[in-house]
Amino acid sequence: MKLGQTVTELISKIEKLDRMFVFYFTGHESRPPLKDLSDLKNTVKKLSLKISGSKNTAEKYLVSQLVNKFTIYKNKWEKGVRDIEEGRLKPGLHFFGGLGTSLSGLSELKQQAADVDKKDLEAFRISSVIDEAARKYVEMNRKHTGKNYNMEDVSKMLEKKIDTIKKKFGDKFCFSVYYEDGKVKIKPEKEG
Repeated sequence: MKLGQTVTELISKIEKLDRMFVFYFTGHESRPPLKDLSDLKNTVKKLSLKISGSKNTAEKYLVSQLVNKFTIYKNKWEKGVRDIEEGRLKPGLHFFGGLGTSLSGLSELKQQAADVDKKDLEAFRISSVIDEAARKYVEMNRKHTGKNYNMEDVSKMLEKKIDTIKKKFGDKFCFSVYYEDGKVKIKPEKEG
C-alpha cells in the first residue's frame, strides 16, 4: 500500500474517532472509545517507526504532520476523558465550550498524502521509461556494434538528464532508441 493512501486511511480513522469522542463528550454515548484510541495510537506509532529510516523527506514530513495532528486530537480526547472521570466536567452539549470538530487541518493533510502518492507514481513511471530505454540501448549496441554497455550506467546517464528533458517536454516524455550512422542513439521526445 502506498504511503499517501495509508495516511489518508489513518486520517479517516482520526475523523471517525473524533466523532465517536464528540458523541461521548456530548452525552450521546456512555463510554469513551478508548480501545479504538489505543488501536489508533499503535498504528500511528508503527507507521512512524517504519518511516523513520526513509530517505524520502516528503514521506517523512507527511508522517510527521500526521503524528502532530493525531497528537493534538489524542491530547484533547484524553484531557476530556480525565476531566469527566475526575468530576471537573460533565458530558453535555457545551463540553469544551461547545465542542465542534475542527478537522480542516486533516483535509489539508489528506491533500498532501495524495500529492505524495502522485509524485511516487510519476517517479515510478519515469524510472520505467529510463529502464526500458537503457535496456534497448544495451541490446542494440550488442547487436549492431558489438559493444557491451552496463545497463545501470546507461540508466544513471539518462537520470542525470531528466530535469533538462522535463523542461523541454514536460512530464510526458519517452525515449526513442535507434541505430543510425553506425551508432546507437537515444533521443528524448514528447510522448503520445
